[in-house]
Amino acid sequence: MASEFDTMAPAVARRKHDTLRFAVPDADQLRGRVLEARARAKLGDSWVLESCTGNGDPPERTPISSIPFCLGRSPDVDLVLSSAHVSKTHAEIYSDGEALRVRDLGSRNGTFLNRQPVTDAALHHGDLLHFGDSEFRIERGSGAEAAHAAEESPRAKRSAASATAPDDLRDLLEKRAVTMVFQPIVDMPSRHPLACEALGRGRHPGLPESPVELFEIAGEVGPELQVELSRLFRQHAVEMIRSQPQPPLLFLNTHPVELELPGLVESLEELRAFAPNVDLVLEIHESALAQADYIIWLRNRLMEVNVGVAYDDFGAGQARLFELAEAPPHYLKFDRRFITGIDHAPHSRQRLVASLVAASRELLVRTIAEGVETAEEAAACLVAGFSHGQGYYFGRPGPAEGIW
Repeated sequence: MASEFDTMAPAVARRKHDTLRFAVPDADQLRGRVLEARARAKLGDSWVLESCTGNGDPPERTPISSIPFCLGRSPDVDLVLSSAHVSKTHAEIYSDGEALRVRDLGSRNGTFLNRQPVTDAALHHGDLLHFGDSEFRIERGSGAEAAHAAEESPRAKRSAASATAPDDLRDLLEKRAVTMVFQPIVDMPSRHPLACEALGRGRHPGLPESPVELFEIAGEVGPELQVELSRLFRQHAVEMIRSQPQPPLLFLNTHPVELELPGLVESLEELRAFAPNVDLVLEIHESALAQADYIIWLRNRLMEVNVGVAYDDFGAGQARLFELAEAPPHYLKFDRRFITGIDHAPHSRQRLVASLVAASRELLVRTIAEGVETAEEAAACLVAGFSHGQGYYFGRPGPAEGIW
């Protein structure tokens, strides 16, 4: 007679188990891989991001002291990367319970692992990570480094200083407490510097040096303060360059809110009158091409006051080819996503870059390869037809006198 359990139990209870059977050597090998992966995932005191400076300075080591570990421009992340090429929340390092992994958070310029773009990938000792202009090597750390990181975390320091930051920024603007560094832009065939890009830095004791963080603080107050900061950077750059015996062609940056508020053209007219001996080029992010009619008007107005136009980060979002043809700039700066690892990239990517460069040349636009870091990348960019190059391989940001 059947028991009550036999009559009530579902049929699935009688199915055979579908567990795979492994030979002993295979099982040992699998067990070893799982244990190694789990060891990688124990992050509290064992992993660091080691910066790759490439200029002979000792690398900075940042312990991965919490999981997930977020990187980006926002002041609220675990590691702030001060670069316009980095998104506010760019990427995170996390654990899936078995492995240490990196995940792109929908960044504008992508996350690169060992010079290949990734959306989500496992990490290993010695791997190279690229976020915008920053390069790190993943290394094993120590418990002492993790403890120090917990006490001196950037997030803790930022939260302590955040209450006074807006007042400090107003003080910075009033005292003009900023300085500028300049990065060379070279002629590709000769590698001779032809121009430089001005990059702002803060010089206020209560504020960060990074322009990205300064603009974030200004944004908390309002767009007008961001505009004022952006204009101060441009004014200071021209003041520092105009006294040079032969001033270089000077590339100046804009903040996106300046395209939404009045006064941008007038501010460039003032600079032109202040330094008629300095040739100026205004950099505008390529996303502004979505406002085609406005960009055409702006380009024409700037040409009237003898200021050139460069579209920055071309290809970071959409390669707006139609708008590019409608309002061609004087210079087109290709985003580093096209450039990083181009020397060993698939032929399809190399052909794409070469075709975009050729199309720009047909429009009489000079092309600049941004983010060139190696001799191999420089050689590949020359083959692709770029007229100009910019990046750490050609020169790091520094005093204007060091460029010429």
